[in-house]
Order: sequence, then C-alpha cells, then structure tokens
Amino acid sequence: MPVFNQSITVFGKSKPSRVCCSPSRAMETNDDTSKAKGLSFDDFLSKKPYSPPTWASHLKPIPSHVSSPIFQNPIHKWNLPNLPQNTEVWLKREDLSGMQLSGNKVRKLEFLLAEAVAQGADCIITIGGIQSNHCRATAVAAKYLNLDSLSHTFTSKLLVDKDPGLTGNLLVERFMGAHIQLISKKNMQK
Repeated sequence: MPVFNQSITVFGKSKPSRVCCSPSRAMETNDDTSKAKGLSFDDFLSKKPYSPPTWASHLKPIPSHVSSPIFQNPIHKWNLPNLPQNTEVWLKREDLSGMQLSGNKVRKLEFLLAEAVAQGADCIITIGGIQSNHCRATAVAAKYLNLDSLSHTFTSKLLVDKDPGLTGNLLVERFMGAHIQLISKKNMQK
C-alpha cells in the first residue's frame, strides 16, 4: 500500500490492466463550460509524461501527471514599478482555478493522482481538518478521474458522532460523493 506525500494513500484493485484515465471512464458531465471552450471529451483527461524545466531535467525518475483543462490556469504579466530594465514578472494565477480545485493543491494532485492511476488505484484516501481545502480538492479531482475518495476528517471529540451538515467544503465533498469519516483530533494523533 503506497503512501504519497504523507497525505494520500491509494488502494488498487486486483486488475492491473484497468485504465482509469481513458475518456470513457472519466466523469460524464453535461457542463456547457467545456463545450464553450471548444474542448472535446477526448481532450478532457489524459495521462502525459511530464517535461520538467531544463534546470530539473537531470532528476530521475521523471514523473507523469494528469493533464486536463480543469488543471490549467492563466499566466499573467505583472507590471511592477521600478523593475530593472529587461526584467519581467509573470504570475501563474492559481486563484483562478475555481472554487472546487483552488490554489496550489491542484499542482500536487496532478502528480499524486497520475501515480495512483498508473498503479491501478480505484480509491484515494486523504486526511485533513473538517473544512479542509485539500480534502475538497482531492474529492473533486478524484471524481474527475472516476476514482472513489475517502476523507479522514478530524474534528473535536464532541462532534465525532454528530452529522457535520452540508456546509462549506463538506458540502462540496459530499456533492462529489466522497466518503467522510470523522475522527477526533486526539485519535488522529495515534
């Protein structure tokens, strides 16, 4: 049972020939957003080798990542005063990835989920606080790849046996079909 980055564990089925990233296995959507961008369903998910920048090309092994329009964010030129001549500053706008997959968590998930898919995983397990952005992003990304997700969510001892409701990130996780297991902070430390 491989552990990735101490925050995601994957479990594989006994069928190693299963291809999780094929378009036919991807989450079906009636979302007009992908149609408006001119994306075909075949372009929606693909597993591609990663081409590192030249300064990191000597690193081995070169990982693969999941490539999808949902993981792509624009790069903007930032016009700062008093920059030295011939100096430009560009920003990758991770904040524009949308509420469901926000911020730099997406970059980590691109690689972790590609490895999970390559190993034939059918479930992603993650851990975080009761309103964890990471757990939410993992649930959404797993759904896009047609993987089950389980969030071990820590909370106070008083709330472990209560329904946490449908608010914030928990709402998104539940909407994505994630299984949420509440664990007290004290038990989490064990």
